[in-house]
Amino acid sequence: MPDIRGLQSLSDLPILDKAALEAQSLPFSRNLCSGDAPSGEVLRSGATSSQPRYIVYSQTDWSNMIREAVPLFYSLGLRRGDKLINTLYGGAMYGGLTTTVCEFSRMPLETYSTGQAITLDTLLMLTDCFQANAIIGIPALILPLLREAKAQRPQLRLEKVLYGGTPMAEADKQWLREELGARTITSVLAANDGAQIGYQCGHLQGSLHHLCDDYNLLEIVDDDGHPLPDGQPGHILITSLQKQEGPLIRYRIGDYGRILHQDCSCGASGRVLDYIGRSDGLIKIQTNTVLYSELLESLQPFGVSLLQVEIASVAHSESLILRTESPQRADAEAMRLHLLERFETLRGDADIDAPLQVSVESLGEGELPRNSVSGKVKPVIDTRV
Repeated sequence: MPDIRGLQSLSDLPILDKAALEAQSLPFSRNLCSGDAPSGEVLRSGATSSQPRYIVYSQTDWSNMIREAVPLFYSLGLRRGDKLINTLYGGAMYGGLTTTVCEFSRMPLETYSTGQAITLDTLLMLTDCFQANAIIGIPALILPLLREAKAQRPQLRLEKVLYGGTPMAEADKQWLREELGARTITSVLAANDGAQIGYQCGHLQGSLHHLCDDYNLLEIVDDDGHPLPDGQPGHILITSLQKQEGPLIRYRIGDYGRILHQDCSCGASGRVLDYIGRSDGLIKIQTNTVLYSELLESLQPFGVSLLQVEIASVAHSESLILRTESPQRADAEAMRLHLLERFETLRGDADIDAPLQVSVESLGEGELPRNSVSGKVKPVIDTRV
């Protein structure tokens, strides 16, 4: 291995991919174990896009993660005295609820840790009787629930909405502001394998996130693993600086983004991450490429909350099926024509005889299948042979 003497030479080290991590980690191997007596917590990934992985945190690793996360949640907008409903997924060794219960217990909050088992009745009881003013969860769970609650309790208000796991559509953020009076809507980025990566303060919008470089050092590389200059999109690598058990060094987490520089009004200046999404969100069809995030953004005029894209082989060509989920079913044909007009790549390659087949299926809220462990919707399904 090369002799690493600083950040400048970090890129001399090989990239750790998921297959190698799984092969060298428990339960298949102890090669990444430190040899110390077992302690701490073992988590598993949600396996939305792959097989589950198991992540070992020693007691020291766990303490480091919890300590470093607390100021992050203050930056996200939580304050002393907030009454927070925690709907993050837990159980089956999944880390969302497990980690945040520990983190919020160190903050001057009153927290109601319902996890994914929250019901409409529980939500209304917490807002009516306990005056809960904040909620945290994944958009696929909390948005349908909040809309149902608003329909039953028109006076419902929630001051703060924190979310993670997947992006939130701009149409949904607008609904939260207009219908619930939300003043804080902020996102936290975390990897099952490496915990917190980035966060939004109240001034960052869209997909921009401040980085946690003192906890997870972040790099952007191309498909061949070469470092990319700031501003260019590529694969996200993390190097965990405070995790010694099963260390992650230049680990490819499976997400896509780019580094920008910004002087933020919150006072934090420097590198920010423009989070694009899962690496499989770079959709390659025929000889063209389109970003999943661009497709979702283009459908915001139709009020689309969630999008699932399926690519398949059909009759010597390819088909692209876009399944949308929204509070009110949008016009599928209108969306299809809008996409074809907006994206030249969806009209097919002129050099290929068989045309690309594009169809849209419009679904109601909650109708896209969710992962049973993480609650997420699989964004891209590729069944091509």
